[in-house]
Amino acid sequence: MKKKSLVILSVFIMVISITLLINKSSYAAAESMTNYCPEKVTLKQTNTLEFIEGLPLANIEVTGANGETLNNIAIQPSKDIEIPENQVLEKDFEYPQEIPKFSDNKEENSYYSQLFSWWMDDIYFQSNNLTEEEKELIKNSPNGKKIAEKIEEYERYSNWQNSDDYSTPVLDDINTDNITYYVTDDYIETSLIIPDCTKDYSYIFTDYQVVSPMIVTDEYGNLKTEFQRGEGFKLRVPLSEVKNGTINFQAQIIGNSTFDIWAQYYVPYNENNKSRIAVKNVGALINCGESSTRAMFETIELNYTEQVGNLTIKVIDAATKENLSNAEIAIYDSLGNIVYRISTTNSEINVTLPIGDYTVKQTVTPPNYQPIVVQKRVSVTGNETTEAILENIQLIEVPDLGQRVKGILTMIGGIVLILGGTIIGLNLRKNKKK
Repeated sequence: MKKKSLVILSVFIMVISITLLINKSSYAAAESMTNYCPEKVTLKQTNTLEFIEGLPLANIEVTGANGETLNNIAIQPSKDIEIPENQVLEKDFEYPQEIPKFSDNKEENSYYSQLFSWWMDDIYFQSNNLTEEEKELIKNSPNGKKIAEKIEEYERYSNWQNSDDYSTPVLDDINTDNITYYVTDDYIETSLIIPDCTKDYSYIFTDYQVVSPMIVTDEYGNLKTEFQRGEGFKLRVPLSEVKNGTINFQAQIIGNSTFDIWAQYYVPYNENNKSRIAVKNVGALINCGESSTRAMFETIELNYTEQVGNLTIKVIDAATKENLSNAEIAIYDSLGNIVYRISTTNSEINVTLPIGDYTVKQTVTPPNYQPIVVQKRVSVTGNETTEAILENIQLIEVPDLGQRVKGILTMIGGIVLILGGTIIGLNLRKNKKK
C-alpha cells in the first residue's frame, strides 16, 4: 500500500513539473532557462513564524556551498513534503513562478508566499495543503486579506487559462473623456491616468511601461516611464507643441507580467536514489532574488486630440481701469478641479486652456482694495479669445484721530517740560545773584 501511494505521488510531482514546462501560461515554455540560483544549497529550520493566528509555519534558512547564509526565501512545495534538516539539495531547474511579493520584510514575505503557494496548488492541482478552516482564517485576518484577494484573482485566471476564451490579454480601455488638465505658462498636463485590468486574467497584470513622444511623469511630477500596477502617470505637452489650436496626445501603454524566479531543489542524485521525482526526494522551492518581466498584454494606443483656446484675465481698479498687482487668481474647471494659478502683476494674464467651461476666481485681493467682482464664469472656445475682468475698488484712508491727538499731547507735554525747565533755571540764577 505504501509503495502504491509513493508511485501515485511520484506521478503527481511529474505532472507538476511537466505542467510548469509546457503549460500555455508557463514562463518556462516561453523563456530560456535562467541561472540565478546556486547549484547546491543546504536548508535548516531556524524557528517558527506565525503572522496569522493559528497558522504557524517553519522559517527556513538557506546556506550556500561554503556555508554562507543566503538572503533567499525557501518554501515547501507541499505540506506532504518534508524539508530535510541540514540536507544538501541540488537544483533541478528554475523559472518565473507566479507568486506575488507580499512584504518587504523577508520573514513576512516567506510566510505569506508559503501560504499563497499552497493555496494556489490546491486550486490548480486539487491538493489539500490548506483546510477550509485555515482558508477562512486567512480570509478574515487583516494580514491575510491580501493573500485571499490575490487568490481570488488567481482562481479567475486559472479558470480562464482552461477555458475556450484563452487569447492574448488586454488592459481595460482608457476613457479619455474623464481626463482633466492642469495648465501653466509653459505646458498643459493631463490628470493622473491609471491603467487597469478587471478581466479574468487581471492576476498577471503587475506593472506597465509608457512610451510617448511627450513628457511622462508620475503623480508628483517626476520624470518616469515605468510604473507598478495601481500607480498613475501624466502626459505633459509644451505649449510650443500646440498646432492650429489643437494638441495631439499620444502614448503607448505596455502591460507587463513580472514575477520572481524560483528554483526547484531535490536531494542529489546517486546510485541509491535513482528517482529524482520521488516525493521523498523533493526538497524545496527557493526564491533566487531575481525577477523576470514579459510584455504579456496587447499594447494600448492612447491617441486623441484636444482643442484649446485663449483666455485673457484682467484684475483692475474699477475707477481707473488700471491693472492691479499682488492679487491671486485660480481657474477651476466644470468639475471643480484647479486648472491654473497665478499671482498678478500690473499686466493682463493670457492663458491657453482646453475648450470648455471655467470659473475664474480672485482668491486673494490686492492690498488696500475691496473686491467688487470676485469671480467670473467663462466659456473658452477655439474661435476667439475669451475675457474675464475682475474689478476692485480702492479703500478710502480714514485719518487715525487717536494717533493725531496722541501726537499733539506728546508735543504739548514736551513744550511744558521745556518751559518748566527754563523757569526753574531762571529762578535758580536769580537766587544765586541775591
